[in-house]
Amino acid sequence: MVEAHLVDSKSTFSTFAHLLDARILRALADMGFARPTLVQAKALPIALEGRDILARARTGSGKTAAYCMPVVQKILSAKSSLSASDDAYQVTRAVILIPTRELSEQVTACLQSLLTYCEKEIIVMNSATGSSTHLQRAILADKPDIVISTPSRALGLLQSKTLSFSSLESLVIDEADLILSYGHDEDVRQIFSGGYLPKVYQSFLMSATMTDDVEALKGLTLRSPAILKLEEDEDGTLLLSQYSVQCSEVDKFLLTYVILKLRLIKGKCIVFVNDVDRCYRLKLFLEQFSIKCCVLNSELPLNSRYHTVQEFNKGVYDYIIATDEQGARTEADSDHEPEEDGTNPDEDMQLEPASKKRKHPSNTPQPGPSKPKKQKRRTKSDKEYGVTRGVDFVDVACVLNFDLPTSSRSYTHRVGRTARAGRAGMSLSYVVPKDQWGKNKVVGGLESAKTDEVVFARIEKEQAARGSKIQEYKFDMKQVEAFRYRMDDALRSVTRSAIKEARIKELKTEIINSEKLKAHFEDNPHDLEYLRHDKPLHPTRVQTHMKHVPKYLLPRLVSAPAIEAEKSQVGFVSFKKSYARGCGRSGARDSRGGGGGSRGGKKKSDPLKKFR
Repeated sequence: MVEAHLVDSKSTFSTFAHLLDARILRALADMGFARPTLVQAKALPIALEGRDILARARTGSGKTAAYCMPVVQKILSAKSSLSASDDAYQVTRAVILIPTRELSEQVTACLQSLLTYCEKEIIVMNSATGSSTHLQRAILADKPDIVISTPSRALGLLQSKTLSFSSLESLVIDEADLILSYGHDEDVRQIFSGGYLPKVYQSFLMSATMTDDVEALKGLTLRSPAILKLEEDEDGTLLLSQYSVQCSEVDKFLLTYVILKLRLIKGKCIVFVNDVDRCYRLKLFLEQFSIKCCVLNSELPLNSRYHTVQEFNKGVYDYIIATDEQGARTEADSDHEPEEDGTNPDEDMQLEPASKKRKHPSNTPQPGPSKPKKQKRRTKSDKEYGVTRGVDFVDVACVLNFDLPTSSRSYTHRVGRTARAGRAGMSLSYVVPKDQWGKNKVVGGLESAKTDEVVFARIEKEQAARGSKIQEYKFDMKQVEAFRYRMDDALRSVTRSAIKEARIKELKTEIINSEKLKAHFEDNPHDLEYLRHDKPLHPTRVQTHMKHVPKYLLPRLVSAPAIEAEKSQVGFVSFKKSYARGCGRSGARDSRGGGGGSRGGKKKSDPLKKFR
């Protein structure tokens, strides 16, 4: 085992000039990578020695570049000693297995940036995209140097002999703790036991946590690996403020309306829900108040999902409503608070049915062929979607758990979308008490919310073990109650038929944007500015007066001195210490973030409210 220590703060990538090609170093400089992160500094020398690596590092620590650099360097070194006419010059030397399509796009983008100055020498192919089979076969016929794929897609290509791993030199499994839990366990086992891999190759296992799934993969892929358990400064924990609110199911909508409409969160926010219907119900609800937001779920085309994330990172959108139906569900199955050493008897039991399931078709015929086929197809479409892990969201000020996840592990990775790269962030989670569950016939009865209290107790326990505390925040509901009649009015407009119509409308729009206009946008990149994902769906009656908040509804203003968090340029306004400098209530005006006005024409800052 290799125990990691802190990297010298003065070290830069130039210290690896004897290990990395000059073109890679130049590309790193263009990418703005001046100094290596801890995982990059520790993994790079070991990887270039040819040793297998099992690395555990927290989300946002630079694991993607940590394995991309040695993979690219190895290929450049191998090709430098061969002539272009040699049959061994152009072969597939590396494969990167990832659990979700969103992550495949991110890995592809990282590789393409690294190959800026040697893109003609190394071909990268992302087979996890939704491109047609015949197009993929045409690209694979050229034997790309690096193939990025989900395990299921890679297995299909291997079985059809479209893809060959006979010359493989590097195998990477990214987000290793998710590969098996996302339903890829059978595909992974078939890849390793099907005779597709050569006898000698280098393996990389990258993970944010050590679980029994990782231990199972370690036994399959690694030979005498260097184990990097990288403990960095706890800056991420210190910069992340965590809050929770005990509320009813209908009060989730009320509080979200108040928080977003009064701009109590400054900056970008990701709102997580647990199913697609909730995603569109919340979007239609917020549209009643002219709060723009876009959705991200497994129904949308991959191109649209990836473009949405890109535009969000650029600051085009402030709010994303993301579904986490697959991530929360699959991680809950294996999550009974695994220890750091990976010991968890429940997860051992989880792997056992997979082996029994493989023997089942040969021993006993399946009763009713149509139903299993339908279930299999649905699982396949869902398992390659995921935004809580791997996908790099930039400058997220707040993560709002509108629906609490069903496991503490999923919670950890949701809140890991904020407080990244040395920036501060916050999370707010709604917890539905058991006695409040199912009382509202319109928005209540979400199955995952039934066990909120039990799950939240596990979340608190795990966060405490990490040295982080989730603070309970109690809104002053007397001040919030004034908004309830508007909330009730908006919720009545969001009917089941309206949600169904919105889902169909959004899907049709995004399919057109994703497929038919793809070539046009490639030729006219500036037209992408007109392709927005936060356009109102409006399948319900929209009342114009709901757009503004009248002055009499605004809670009383409480002045307070500048809070300590201001020193670090926190990207959100503290719920507990909201303040405004020199702003009276008479100057308050419902606005979209602009200051209130007065008869004298002087601008005043936003009337930030105190709900306590």
